[in-house]
Amino acid sequence: MSTEQKIDSTYPPQFSVALLDDNVPHLEMLKLGRGVLKQFLDYQFKQYEDGGAVSELITERSSFIDQFIKKIWAAYIPENAATLIAVGGYGRGKLHPYSDIDLLILCESLEEHKEDFSRFITLLWDLGFDVGSSVRTIDDCITAGLEDITTATNILESRWITGDYHAFEHLQNIWNRPGFWERKDFFQGKMDEQNNRHKRFNDTVYQLEPNIKESPGGLRDIQTIYWVAKRHFNANSINELVQRNFLSTEEYLELEAAYKFLNRTRFALQHYKKRREDRLQFDNQQSIAESFGYADTEEKMAVEQFMSSYYRNVQTVVKLNEILLQHFQEVLFNDLEPEIISINSRFQLVNQYLDIKHPRIFQKNPTTLLEAFIVLESLPNVKGLRSNAIRAIREHLYLIDDDFRNDPINKALFMEIFRQPQGVNAAVKRMHSYGFLSAYLPVFKKITGLMQFNLFHAYTVDEHTMLTIRNLRRFFVDAYTYEFPTAHEIANHLCKPELLFLAGLFHDIAKGRGGSHEVLGAADALTFAKHHNLSNKDGEMIAWLVRRHLDFSGIAQRKDLSDPEVITYFANLMGDQEHLDYLYLLTVADICATSENVWNDWKNSLFLELYNQTSNALDLSIEVPKNKSKKALKTQEKAKEVLSKRGVSSTDYKNFWNSVTKSDFFSRQNSQDVARITKKLYNVDLNKTHLFLKNQTQLGASELMIYMPDRDYLFAHITLTLDKLNVDVVEARVYSTTMHMTLVIFYFLSRETHSFVEESRHAEVLHKIREQLSLPDINIEEVNLPRQARRVRCFETPTEINFHKISNHMTELSINTKDIPGLLSKIGCSLKSCNIRLHDAKIHTVGEKAEDVFLISDTQNKAITDKAQKQAFIDTLLDMIE
Repeated sequence: MSTEQKIDSTYPPQFSVALLDDNVPHLEMLKLGRGVLKQFLDYQFKQYEDGGAVSELITERSSFIDQFIKKIWAAYIPENAATLIAVGGYGRGKLHPYSDIDLLILCESLEEHKEDFSRFITLLWDLGFDVGSSVRTIDDCITAGLEDITTATNILESRWITGDYHAFEHLQNIWNRPGFWERKDFFQGKMDEQNNRHKRFNDTVYQLEPNIKESPGGLRDIQTIYWVAKRHFNANSINELVQRNFLSTEEYLELEAAYKFLNRTRFALQHYKKRREDRLQFDNQQSIAESFGYADTEEKMAVEQFMSSYYRNVQTVVKLNEILLQHFQEVLFNDLEPEIISINSRFQLVNQYLDIKHPRIFQKNPTTLLEAFIVLESLPNVKGLRSNAIRAIREHLYLIDDDFRNDPINKALFMEIFRQPQGVNAAVKRMHSYGFLSAYLPVFKKITGLMQFNLFHAYTVDEHTMLTIRNLRRFFVDAYTYEFPTAHEIANHLCKPELLFLAGLFHDIAKGRGGSHEVLGAADALTFAKHHNLSNKDGEMIAWLVRRHLDFSGIAQRKDLSDPEVITYFANLMGDQEHLDYLYLLTVADICATSENVWNDWKNSLFLELYNQTSNALDLSIEVPKNKSKKALKTQEKAKEVLSKRGVSSTDYKNFWNSVTKSDFFSRQNSQDVARITKKLYNVDLNKTHLFLKNQTQLGASELMIYMPDRDYLFAHITLTLDKLNVDVVEARVYSTTMHMTLVIFYFLSRETHSFVEESRHAEVLHKIREQLSLPDINIEEVNLPRQARRVRCFETPTEINFHKISNHMTELSINTKDIPGLLSKIGCSLKSCNIRLHDAKIHTVGEKAEDVFLISDTQNKAITDKAQKQAFIDTLLDMIE
């Protein structure tokens, strides 16, 4: 049975009659028409659920809509009054379940049948179609097409549905008119269009929630190839490029497989959402992974397996899109004789692109595969590899076997790529893009396209690795000094930058295997170093960097950097300045490569503080305090000098200093801050609440200082208010005094800018804080108000609560849980209800996960040792979170 026969059989006879009968009520006709459409949609979804091929389903739907619309057209539009033409995706004869219907009504007179056209389009809308329509004459089409390449493209892929076929042929002939998007102009226009579209998605296929159509590597990139081929060759499919030797059979099969995968994913997405949708949001990713048959394993979640397949397919599209469009430009649109410059017996430059001289050069001498990347590094002004050379590399990757990897020359050349003074980042990126890196390092292939299902890692592991190496390389380039001045200074004093780049290459190499990836990766790095004849010292440095690449950020963001014991521990872990320098650079580059929004001035200040303090601790010529009491005394001495210079006598602030002596105020604040805070507070009214808000620009955060009579739930009150003000607390310090006053210092960032809050909002913040503090108690219902962001809701994050005694007076409480609104207020309420005193809070959000650390004690300033008290806190907090 043909598609048309099968479609016709789904029509209830009443619908055709209703279209032609003016006596049938409009609502009755709509009901019949919608019934037809729903019946067919249900039929298609059943076919899909039974394993039907999506490529056939979307073609069948296009044919069905043709027949359906033709019946309506015949009932509303007089014969030969106009021509109905499908454009856009509908013009290509491919329609997904909820795709829009783009129509062009071609006529000689816009006014003669205007009312009929309007009734026709209105009925389609009323039936539930998302219609994009235009009514034009041939001349209108020419004018609109010249003004807008998208309109011209719609005309290019237009398809006759019904009406005057000669008018449609006339429309097609406008491509033969001189000056109407000449082949070269059309090609350049589509290239510009694609480049602009890619920029909207930051030029990367690795979006957390990609758009199947528009993102780089999506369906639009395949369509761009088709449009260029159709304009130049009048090709009706990309397959015709194989016949014209523009595309190899293997490349076509790769592209066709990716096209089918993307269409299947898009169909599944619309089947799941029951509406038009092209964005692969987190909840959709999970549902589609399940429907595709993926299942969780110990190493990888089902959704991660599915998204890895997605990224591999779109990466294939990006590669072939690059090769084909560059090949079009080289072969078809270069009017001048190519400029050819010989490099050596194997390579030449063709119009500033590196090319091979002989098609069999790689087969004759496989080492030339490596040489290509080194030659590129030595030619900084070259645009890249010519499509011919890219194809040749991809076609000869099979030559990279164990003999190739064990060849001493190849091993030496691979190391030289990382030792070059320029072009390292570009070379590594190209090696990865063209498949060489995965072939040479089989261990790297395991992380290619590996997706981590969380909000923190915005990229696949391989793309994150490429970005890390890019960031490391930028530390050495003078033009990027402004980004990280300290890192630039450190980088230019390193003896062996290649060790840093190799550590970047291996730091996440063991992701997705289960176990601690830093431990497994260190072993891989050491194996690589020995295989490539690096010295024991160099190999151990790379392996150590991989093993310790999480430690710097962990200490900087979760530990009390004012504690000399923390700095001493970290200095001992580093051992010497060289290890500290390498690790600092790797850590900054690594974190900046996780996503665009993860790095901010606050983190920068924490990292610099840890680096500088550790550097001082490693310098034997600098005397640094070894414990809190010595540090407190030294801070007091320096603060006293500052206050004296500002005209404040020690007798003025004696009472204030005495009141905070039993707290950690002097050991946790630096001397400048102690002097500043003392000057503000030493003579204030102790019966009132005093609020101070300023932007600490050097920290990249806003500082809120509150000095007020002791009261319950203070931490919870403030964090609740700040959460409602759309700011994120990153650190809080609480000091109790012997004068029944509490000093609280909060550091927070704007949730939108990830920086300090604009001064124009300070009055609002202070007003809201005063308003909240005036209330007698916390409204628990307000704390528990569910306001989770859509993205966060998609993740299951178990709550982990751990107590760790760090001294007789202090316990470290770590809480890892989902980053839900009001979390800090819930923690504050739970602490107070269990008679636990909060001294310090380090707030660290990793994507959808909160990893917060608190320094706590009992009300007598002793470490928490009572098991019942600990369990009561855990039960209380879990109850509030859940």
